[in-house]
Amino acid sequence: MLGSGKTGTPGTRATADLARRKLIYQRHAAALYRQALLMLGDPALAETVVGEVIADELMPYRRQGSGEDEIRYRLVQSVFQRCQRPDGLPAQRPSEAGGDRIDPGGVLSETERGALGLVLCGGLGYVQASTVLGIGEYDMAALLRSALRRLATSSAAAGGGQV
Repeated sequence: MLGSGKTGTPGTRATADLARRKLIYQRHAAALYRQALLMLGDPALAETVVGEVIADELMPYRRQGSGEDEIRYRLVQSVFQRCQRPDGLPAQRPSEAGGDRIDPGGVLSETERGALGLVLCGGLGYVQASTVLGIGEYDMAALLRSALRRLATSSAAAGGGQV
Protein backbone atom coordinates (compact mmCIF):
# COMPACT_ATOMS: atom_id res chain seq x y z
CA MET A 1 0.00 0.00 0.00
CA LEU A 2 1.34 3.41 -0.93
CA GLY A 3 1.14 6.18 1.63
CA SER A 4 1.83 9.88 1.47
CA GLY A 5 3.52 10.02 4.86
CA LYS A 6 1.44 13.08 5.83
CA THR A 7 -0.67 13.02 8.94
CA GLY A 8 -3.20 15.71 7.99
CA THR A 9 -6.03 14.99 5.60
CA PRO A 10 -6.59 17.29 2.62
CA GLY A 11 -9.93 18.42 4.10
CA THR A 12 -8.24 19.42 7.36
CA ARG A 13 -5.55 21.44 5.56
CA ALA A 14 -8.16 23.19 3.41
CA THR A 15 -10.28 24.02 6.46
CA ALA A 16 -7.24 25.42 8.30
CA ASP A 17 -6.26 27.49 5.26
CA LEU A 18 -9.81 28.85 4.94
CA ALA A 19 -9.84 29.78 8.64
CA ARG A 20 -6.47 31.56 8.25
CA ARG A 21 -7.72 33.46 5.21
CA LYS A 22 -10.93 34.49 7.00
CA LEU A 23 -8.83 36.02 9.78
CA ILE A 24 -6.84 37.98 7.21
CA TYR A 25 -10.04 39.28 5.61
CA GLN A 26 -11.46 40.27 8.99
CA ARG A 27 -8.28 42.24 9.68
CA HIS A 28 -8.66 44.15 6.41
CA ALA A 29 -12.44 44.57 6.21
CA ALA A 30 -12.53 47.98 7.93
CA ALA A 31 -9.80 49.40 5.68
CA LEU A 32 -11.54 48.01 2.59
CA TYR A 33 -14.79 49.61 3.72
CA ARG A 34 -13.07 53.00 4.21
CA GLN A 35 -11.54 52.65 0.74
CA ALA A 36 -14.95 51.93 -0.84
CA LEU A 37 -16.62 54.71 1.16
CA LEU A 38 -13.96 57.20 0.05
CA MET A 39 -14.55 56.29 -3.57
CA LEU A 40 -18.34 55.91 -3.52
CA GLY A 41 -19.54 58.17 -0.70
CA ASP A 42 -22.45 55.81 -0.01
CA PRO A 43 -22.17 53.65 3.14
CA ALA A 44 -24.66 51.01 1.99
CA LEU A 45 -23.04 50.64 -1.44
CA ALA A 46 -19.56 50.56 0.14
CA GLU A 47 -20.65 47.76 2.48
CA THR A 48 -22.14 45.81 -0.42
CA VAL A 49 -19.00 46.16 -2.54
CA VAL A 50 -16.71 45.01 0.29
CA GLY A 51 -18.98 42.11 1.19
CA GLU A 52 -19.07 40.89 -2.40
CA VAL A 53 -15.29 41.23 -2.81
CA ILE A 54 -14.60 39.26 0.37
CA ALA A 55 -17.19 36.61 -0.49
CA ASP A 56 -15.66 36.21 -3.94
CA GLU A 57 -12.21 35.88 -2.42
CA LEU A 58 -13.41 33.11 -0.09
CA MET A 59 -14.71 31.00 -2.97
CA PRO A 60 -12.96 27.62 -3.26
CA TYR A 61 -11.64 28.30 -6.78
CA ARG A 62 -9.17 30.85 -5.37
CA ARG A 63 -5.56 29.82 -5.02
CA GLN A 64 -4.78 28.23 -1.69
CA GLY A 65 -1.80 29.21 0.40
CA SER A 66 -1.54 32.85 -0.69
CA GLY A 67 0.40 35.08 1.67
CA GLU A 68 -1.25 37.91 3.57
CA ASP A 69 0.39 40.64 1.46
CA GLU A 70 -0.80 39.03 -1.77
CA ILE A 71 -4.32 38.62 -0.40
CA ARG A 72 -4.42 42.24 0.84
CA TYR A 73 -3.23 43.50 -2.55
CA ARG A 74 -5.85 41.41 -4.34
CA LEU A 75 -8.61 42.62 -2.01
CA VAL A 76 -7.65 46.30 -2.32
CA GLN A 77 -7.44 46.01 -6.10
CA SER A 78 -10.80 44.19 -6.26
CA VAL A 79 -12.51 46.89 -4.16
CA PHE A 80 -10.99 49.57 -6.39
CA GLN A 81 -12.24 47.86 -9.55
CA ARG A 82 -15.72 47.25 -8.13
CA CYS A 83 -15.96 50.88 -7.03
CA GLN A 84 -15.15 52.02 -10.55
CA ARG A 85 -18.33 50.40 -11.85
CA PRO A 86 -20.33 48.64 -9.12
CA ASP A 87 -22.96 46.44 -10.75
CA GLY A 88 -22.17 48.02 -14.10
CA LEU A 89 -23.22 51.51 -13.01
CA PRO A 90 -20.90 54.51 -13.05
CA ALA A 91 -19.32 55.23 -9.68
CA GLN A 92 -21.31 57.81 -7.75
CA ARG A 93 -19.28 60.86 -6.76
CA PRO A 94 -19.32 61.32 -2.99
CA SER A 95 -20.08 65.03 -3.36
CA GLU A 96 -23.27 64.02 -5.17
CA ALA A 97 -24.14 61.40 -2.54
CA GLY A 98 -24.33 63.74 0.41
CA GLY A 99 -22.09 64.42 3.41
CA ASP A 100 -18.47 63.47 2.93
CA ARG A 101 -16.02 63.98 5.80
CA ILE A 102 -12.89 63.34 3.73
CA ASP A 103 -13.62 65.66 0.83
CA PRO A 104 -16.40 67.99 2.01
CA GLY A 105 -15.78 70.52 -0.76
CA GLY A 106 -15.72 67.90 -3.51
CA VAL A 107 -12.29 69.09 -4.68
CA LEU A 108 -10.91 65.66 -5.58
CA SER A 109 -11.33 63.90 -8.91
CA GLU A 110 -12.41 60.28 -9.14
CA THR A 111 -8.82 59.29 -9.95
CA GLU A 112 -7.50 61.15 -6.91
CA ARG A 113 -10.09 59.49 -4.68
CA GLY A 114 -9.10 56.11 -6.08
CA ALA A 115 -5.41 56.81 -5.55
CA LEU A 116 -5.94 57.96 -1.97
CA GLY A 117 -8.17 54.96 -1.31
CA LEU A 118 -5.51 52.56 -2.55
CA VAL A 119 -2.71 54.18 -0.54
CA LEU A 120 -4.32 55.54 2.63
CA CYS A 121 -7.07 52.98 3.17
CA GLY A 122 -5.77 49.99 1.25
CA GLY A 123 -2.22 50.31 2.50
CA LEU A 124 -0.59 49.95 -0.90
CA GLY A 125 2.63 51.74 -1.68
CA TYR A 126 2.52 54.36 -4.39
CA VAL A 127 4.32 51.99 -6.80
CA GLN A 128 1.67 49.27 -6.34
CA ALA A 129 -1.10 51.86 -6.59
CA SER A 130 0.38 53.22 -9.80
CA THR A 131 0.17 49.71 -11.27
CA VAL A 132 -3.51 49.41 -10.31
CA LEU A 133 -4.29 52.84 -11.82
CA GLY A 134 -2.15 52.17 -14.88
CA ILE A 135 -0.01 55.30 -14.53
CA GLY A 136 3.70 55.83 -14.01
CA GLU A 137 5.26 55.86 -10.57
CA TYR A 138 6.29 59.52 -10.77
CA ASP A 139 2.84 60.52 -12.01
CA MET A 140 1.31 58.62 -9.09
CA ALA A 141 3.54 60.41 -6.58
CA ALA A 142 2.61 63.77 -8.12
CA LEU A 143 -1.09 62.86 -8.11
CA LEU A 144 -1.01 61.94 -4.41
CA ARG A 145 0.95 65.06 -3.50
CA SER A 146 -1.47 67.27 -5.42
CA ALA A 147 -4.56 65.60 -3.93
CA LEU A 148 -3.26 65.92 -0.38
CA ARG A 149 -2.32 69.57 -0.95
CA ARG A 150 -5.79 70.37 -2.28
CA LEU A 151 -7.43 68.60 0.64
CA ALA A 152 -5.28 70.55 3.10
CA THR A 153 -6.07 73.84 1.34
CA SER A 154 -9.78 73.01 1.17
CA SER A 155 -9.80 72.04 4.84
CA ALA A 156 -8.03 75.25 5.89
CA ALA A 157 -10.44 77.35 3.82
CA ALA A 158 -13.41 75.57 5.40
CA GLY A 159 -12.23 76.44 8.89
CA GLY A 160 -9.78 73.66 9.72
CA GLY A 161 -12.13 70.72 9.38
CA GLN A 162 -10.96 67.15 9.69
CA VAL A 163 -9.09 65.63 6.76
